Amino acid sequence: MPNPFGLDIVTCPEWHARKPKGQLELVGKAPGILFHHTAGHAPVISDPASESVAEAIAYRHAIQNYHMDHNGWNDSGDNFLVCRNGLVLQGRWLTVSSIVAGHMVRSAHCPGFNHWIGIEHEHYGNEPMPPKQKKASATLQAWIAWHYDLSRVLPVDPHSKHFATSCPANLISDIPGIRNLAQAILSGTV
Repeated sequence: MPNPFGLDIVTCPEWHARKPKGQLELVGKAPGILFHHTAGHAPVISDPASESVAEAIAYRHAIQNYHMDHNGWNDSGDNFLVCRNGLVLQGRWLTVSSIVAGHMVRSAHCPGFNHWIGIEHEHYGNEPMPPKQKKASATLQAWIAWHYDLSRVLPVDPHSKHFATSCPANLISDIPGIRNLAQAILSGTV
C-alpha cells in the first residue's frame, strides 16, 4: 500500500498464509497498539543480521500454525510480526486492508484488547533489539497513524500492562524510544 515512509509489508497472500477458519470481524479504528514479543526465533536463525526473507516467512507460518492449531484461534492472533532483520509481515488476514480503510479487524492477542493492533517482535526474551528491527517497528507505527489520518502515533502499551504475562520481556524499556522515533518519522523530522 502506498505511503511516504517506504514501508513494505509482506501481506498474507504474499507469504501464503492459511485462510482463517471462519469469518473475521471488523471493528472501528484501533485506539492503541499492544507491543508483544514472540519469545522465540525462526528455528534456523543463527545471526539476525543474516536472517533471510525465506526464514522470516517460515517463522510467520510457524506462528500462525501455533495460533490456529495449538491455541484453536481463527487465524494468527497478532496483526504484525516485525523480524530482527527489519522485515514486517502481516499477521491476521484483513489487517492491512482494514487499517488502510481506517478501521481494524478483531484479533486474538490480548483478551479485552483485541480491537487494539497487536505487533509481535521476533525476540527470545533477553537480547537487545537490533537497530533494523527498532526502525521497522517505528516505521510501522508511523504507517498506521498515517493511514488513520492522525498527526500523532497511537498510544503503545506493553502486553503486560493489560494481561498477566512477562511479554514483552526486556523490550518494555524500548517502547518509549521506538514510539518517539515513530512520531519523528510521521512528522517528517527524521
